[in-house]
Amino acid sequence: MSTCPKLLAVVAGTFLSLVTINVNSAQAGNFTFTKIADSRDFTSVGGGPINDNGTVAFAVSGADDFGLPSTGIFTSNGGAFTTVVNFNLGYNTINGIAINNSGSVAFANNILPREGLFISNGQNVSTVARPSDNLFTVNLSSNAFNDSGTVVFRTFDAIVTGNGGPLTTIVDTSGPFQFFSQDPVINNANVVAFQADLKDGRQGVFTSKDGTITTIADNTSSLLGGFSELDINNKETVIFSASLENGVGGIFIGDGETITTIADTSGLFSRFSRLAINDNNQVAFNGQLRDGAENVFADGIFTGSDPVADKVIGIGDSLLGGTVTNIFFSGGLNNSGQISFYAEYIDDTGNTITGVFRADPVLESVPESTSTLGLLAVGTLGTGVVLKRKLNNVSTLK
Repeated sequence: MSTCPKLLAVVAGTFLSLVTINVNSAQAGNFTFTKIADSRDFTSVGGGPINDNGTVAFAVSGADDFGLPSTGIFTSNGGAFTTVVNFNLGYNTINGIAINNSGSVAFANNILPREGLFISNGQNVSTVARPSDNLFTVNLSSNAFNDSGTVVFRTFDAIVTGNGGPLTTIVDTSGPFQFFSQDPVINNANVVAFQADLKDGRQGVFTSKDGTITTIADNTSSLLGGFSELDINNKETVIFSASLENGVGGIFIGDGETITTIADTSGLFSRFSRLAINDNNQVAFNGQLRDGAENVFADGIFTGSDPVADKVIGIGDSLLGGTVTNIFFSGGLNNSGQISFYAEYIDDTGNTITGVFRADPVLESVPESTSTLGLLAVGTLGTGVVLKRKLNNVSTLK
């Protein structure tokens, strides 16, 4: 997406138990890069969520037939552009887009008179929510739209889903929850993952499945708080960021039974943003380094705890014959391990090119393993952490 990342600090500790969640990590140099769209095609390009077909959705600033500023949405897999939202429809401030495997796109527009959440299949635009619904937000996660055409979003006091018909409230503040401060995500089984603060002072990450609330992680253990940056896969594994009591920040995955550390700030990383996980438990995220570049979105896109071995692409690397000067992972990771991202680079003539690109893996990822050795192969030695514990179901608080 084109919105700037919230750069958050998060944590890790000591290896406590065997992992029951397997994590695969692609290695550096195992990607080729494909241009989706850049500033030679359009004046301004932003966005970048990807589906399992390798098709990427992106927003473009332009003008309608009367010359008035407007925004369009397009998709591409590296070839021709497909129009999803025409410039003439009058959406001028897109604040979040998501794409599903049918190629439909959900998007948020936050300026009147077109303020709302919408879905477009390229032929028709349907309204999911408008301000008049009183259950509405202008923000949308890149992982908030599933293959059944359902969008999940938050208000201050509720998590809501919709597909163009009646809205469904998943959870609200009438029970144990006090408020929701992060954009929720959804998988193809309509399992919703969300962050919440509770009325008893706790905060954490939770899932809702058929009305049952499960705690993925909360601050009653060594996790201090700061839960954010969510994604969920079709195995109901959730990736999130959080902080530990020792001040270290980290990226974790959990399934309601175990919590596994993917990367932390005890070493070369200083912070993370925009996390994603696919059905193979491969992960990707923005990472900033302690000695990294200044005034950039991120120093690179990574798939694990080693900033060298697990780097996909970063500042100073080569991209399509140029040198990367800025980069941002927009949450686009599909089940083939393809990663979509925004980048700026200087080409061989000295011109700055900006656009949306796709990283395509060309070598095998680390195979799945349920052994301790398989776990340690995922990250830098000593950084893999598992906090294995039974987690209480929030529904018992009602």
